[in-house]
Amino acid sequence: MTATIAPEAHRRFVQEVLAAAGAAPGDAEAVADGLLWADLRARPAQGLLRLPILVRRLARKLIRSPAPMAWTTVAPAAHRLDAAYGFGHVAGRLGMARALELAGAEGIGLVAVRRSLHYGAAGYYCALAADAGYLGVTCSNAFPKVAPFGGTRAVLGTNPLAFGCPTPSGAPLLVDLATSALAGSDVRTIHGARGRLPAGSALDSAGNPTDDPEAAARGCLLPAAGPKGFGLGLMVEILSGVLAGAGVGCEVGSLFSTWDRSVDAGHVFIAIALERFVPRQTFLERVGGLLDWVKTAPPVDGGEPVRYPGEVRARYAEVYGRDGIPCDEAMVQVVEELAADFRVPRPPLRAAARPES
Repeated sequence: MTATIAPEAHRRFVQEVLAAAGAAPGDAEAVADGLLWADLRARPAQGLLRLPILVRRLARKLIRSPAPMAWTTVAPAAHRLDAAYGFGHVAGRLGMARALELAGAEGIGLVAVRRSLHYGAAGYYCALAADAGYLGVTCSNAFPKVAPFGGTRAVLGTNPLAFGCPTPSGAPLLVDLATSALAGSDVRTIHGARGRLPAGSALDSAGNPTDDPEAAARGCLLPAAGPKGFGLGLMVEILSGVLAGAGVGCEVGSLFSTWDRSVDAGHVFIAIALERFVPRQTFLERVGGLLDWVKTAPPVDGGEPVRYPGEVRARYAEVYGRDGIPCDEAMVQVVEELAADFRVPRPPLRAAARPES
């Protein structure tokens, strides 16, 4: 990596491109925040690299901006959001914000979202909850790419599931996982790097195991940990699709390949007011004690010490927030093409700092 982009320049560029493409100002801000959060944590496949497909769908009027999103009260602690085919990042931020509001009033809040789009990194929404001092949970269904356990054809999406909570260090614990052996973004990243997929993660179109990303794209991914990942993926589909009233299974479109209709993904957000159960300081002390205990496990073969989920990403965010977000050739190309296509200023790219010796 030879260049970096400052976080504020990143955010400003995304907002300017989206505004030039016709997005409403508030929508552009929400999407920019979500993409920046991912890039700050070394998750480029959920960051600025997503912008070209979003503006392309916006231009085709497959994303509405602003979308006439509407709320329905299901119960005192449960609401539903009709995202009206708007940006998933917008629906996601609204969904978790409302879940937090409900949890503040009722102790727990649940929001189900329908008629939405891919909403980016699931962990982002749980980080919003953890940073506000709550426990957060979210999940989303997606275009079918994953076979059921024992099957050879895609029937479910990668269906991410995430959880977050505060920690004494201030860096939230964030569990963010695809219920498939690989996330779809991982497959695209490996393909772009001309790499091979891990053994046991995908099948080709004939149902045979493959490590070729192109063959997997024509075939399917396998569930994580066999029946366990399949069960979790099915659970996410029921919560995010059936319960939320969104598309289910083959009814969910692809962000990248469905051009005759909207995606119709669904999401669920849950927030829990931890202080209804235990004083905040007591919670932090007990979580800290748990994480300290976990870290007493010796590392494998004398390797790196055990880290809790979200700890390494928080360190990336600290370094990238200070020194700039690394830009590889793919990101630089995306920036240059978008700047030219939408006639917005190209953000300044700085030479990357040399690693400390």
